Amino acid sequence: MKKVLNIGSWVILSLALVTILGFVNHVQKQMVCTDINITIDNSNGNFFVDEEDIFSMVYHEMDTILDRPISAIEAEKLEHKINNHPSVSNSEVYKTIDGKLQVEVYQRTPIVRIFSMNGDSYYLDSTGKVMPPSDQYTSRVFVANGFINDPFKTVSHLNARMVADSIQNRVMIDDIFTMAQFIRTDALWNSQIEQLYVNKELEIELIPRVGNHRIVVGDAIDIKKKLDKLKVFYKKGLSKTGWNEYSVINLKFANQVVCKKRN
Repeated sequence: MKKVLNIGSWVILSLALVTILGFVNHVQKQMVCTDINITIDNSNGNFFVDEEDIFSMVYHEMDTILDRPISAIEAEKLEHKINNHPSVSNSEVYKTIDGKLQVEVYQRTPIVRIFSMNGDSYYLDSTGKVMPPSDQYTSRVFVANGFINDPFKTVSHLNARMVADSIQNRVMIDDIFTMAQFIRTDALWNSQIEQLYVNKELEIELIPRVGNHRIVVGDAIDIKKKLDKLKVFYKKGLSKTGWNEYSVINLKFANQVVCKKRN
């Protein structure tokens, strides 16, 4: 008997739920869009897009969204359009039960700004994607310059995590990304290293905040081991000689640190 009652209760609850959902769906079909609520996540400290940018993209998608039936608004289409903004990582667009359109936007996180030889400037974000600069905001991140022959037009569609060098040309954004990603996640190097420079031999040099010297690392292979050597040298070497004793500290060679004394 109890089993029959339990089954009957579940059937009644299921019918009630279907009825309520049907009513909500009917009400939403008759409802017009009364407002657009836009939320932009600035928790990464960047302000590449603002509410006005997103509002103009949403509002003009269908001439006007306000006062149109909310059921006619294609949320996925709006998401796709917003996600195509070069500074947007992801967005979520959905309709609320009271007839409002909710738009949530998450920005991309740049970790290094590259200045190439042809005068182009662009970012690499935390996922390795190339990101154009913004006219309204400049992110204060790690800087890479020098003999970088990777113009924006050539690399704009690339991801630095998956770049392969050709016989004719060595692309630098993969090594730059690896270096920038490692430095930003290490407390010591994030505070000590302020710039990456690519020299004529396409070797990577790091410019520190403290100490008047260049740090030659060559490429990004085994970068942790290389900078671990430098950490030991800082503690045992420069602590005795002083931070300005050497003009160049070379970490390219295995198990050794080669230094050039300042004249």
